[in-house]
Amino acid sequence: MRQRAFTLLEVLLVLAILVVVLAAAMPSLHGVMRDAALKSAADTVRVHWTKAHVKAMKTGRIQVFRFEQGGTRFTVQPWAAADDAIEAAPSVQGFGAAEEETASPRLDESSAVSLPEGTKFVAGAAALEGRSQSIEQDIKDANKFEADWSQPVLFYPDGSTSDAWVIVANERDVAIRVELRGMTGTTTIGEITEVEELKDQAERDTE
Repeated sequence: MRQRAFTLLEVLLVLAILVVVLAAAMPSLHGVMRDAALKSAADTVRVHWTKAHVKAMKTGRIQVFRFEQGGTRFTVQPWAAADDAIEAAPSVQGFGAAEEETASPRLDESSAVSLPEGTKFVAGAAALEGRSQSIEQDIKDANKFEADWSQPVLFYPDGSTSDAWVIVANERDVAIRVELRGMTGTTTIGEITEVEELKDQAERDTE
């Protein structure tokens, strides 16, 4: 029994339907991909905060996190206190672990890591406390021409950290907030929402 073949018109009709379906699905697919990149950016921050938390306890050195405001880069560097520098020459007070040959309060942009493509930092803050004031002032003095970098988030050898948060967003002004608890050093990632809503929430929290 001979099978009936598809006519050219039928093939073209099927292809046209597929094109219409794909065109309708593309915006939704793009949205899913952008949301996935945003979640990946938040998770990138979480992972590096966790690593800094563990490294501070393991090495006995304060770890300093800073990010590029309105940009994609961030860095985590060790801070050597003055008494550490005396005990562990040739290190001096500033960024750098004791085993490193050089240490400086200058920001080392060459060690910066970037967020996933299409995402960036749009806001963030860290609570200023007594023991962090001198370190933050030293960093500000050394980096006074680099105002586009955030204030430092500090991770201490005793397992505590600065109370801090950052907001990362994509080109659609959709964002997600990553929060750091100072007492425990734990990180939480919020829900994806409009960037302005998260900024308004941050302003209310600081009032």
